Amino acid sequence: MANYKDRDELLAFVAEKYYLEELRQSDIAEKLDVTRSAISRMLTEAREKGIVEIVVHFPIKYNASLEERLKDKLGLTHAAVLELNNQPDYGDLRVKLGKAAARLLQSLVKTGDQIGVAWGTTVQATIEAFEETEISQTRVVQLVGVLGSTRHSYSGQTLVERLADKIGGEGIYLYSPFIVENQTTASSLLDDPAVEKSISQGEQSDIALLGIGTVIPEFCSLYKGDHISKSVLDTIRDSGAVGDVCAIYYDLAGELARTDFHQRRIGVSPKGLKNIPLRLGVGGSPEKAEAILGAARGGFINALVTDSIAAERILELTSSTVNN
Repeated sequence: MANYKDRDELLAFVAEKYYLEELRQSDIAEKLDVTRSAISRMLTEAREKGIVEIVVHFPIKYNASLEERLKDKLGLTHAAVLELNNQPDYGDLRVKLGKAAARLLQSLVKTGDQIGVAWGTTVQATIEAFEETEISQTRVVQLVGVLGSTRHSYSGQTLVERLADKIGGEGIYLYSPFIVENQTTASSLLDDPAVEKSISQGEQSDIALLGIGTVIPEFCSLYKGDHISKSVLDTIRDSGAVGDVCAIYYDLAGELARTDFHQRRIGVSPKGLKNIPLRLGVGGSPEKAEAILGAARGGFINALVTDSIAAERILELTSSTVNN
């Protein structure tokens, strides 16, 4: 057998020959002067150690009927509804939503566009799935301030940088916390010329890529990520809020929630967000149905990527709230 510095290097060599070069196990065994069963054991070990990862890419299936019904009921310009046979783990769902949203976004962005980016795990999944392709004269702008002192994979700054890199565009950042202690501090920051310029730039976007948050603790990224406390979340829920876009909270009718949280946040204003021509919301699962419906009713989104189970629940809610 040829000399290898360590076992993992040998496993990687065997895996490369078998999976990438498509050699038979017997041929690899002959090269290394070992038995075929030894090669089989090495391939198993390589998978167990994570040297080899096997990914099955299921085709994305859409439900055209639900897409049309959502567009009709919610006044959306675009809708993509993933067909689900059963409710997957939320992590898996997020990846699927990201792929569908990336496809839609890729078809909509054109030369010279400015893309405003919020934060969130579904926005992250969308940008990760977005294919690298240079789109000339583009800008990517951060719509909401920074999530704490630690840089997160789903924070606005990280996502702006990643998308700008993928499309060869210019990144524009908002160097400010997204939430501060009181209204006085927020007012002071909003008057800062650099912050004011960044927010104004964000409100001039052609497209906004937006996550849709919920106030259900188990599904609230801001709470689960320790960016807001349980008491703050409880106060927001007590105001009647069902969800948020860019940390702008609203009720089921789409009306702004009456919470002092809004006076302490740093980011695009509700009016500024609604002035962006295309506001693409990405969110799924029945737990987010109320948040998605409120976002559409309030005009915070006018395009949507979701799943069929969430879509059915949204349509049920539209019927029940209208009838009431």
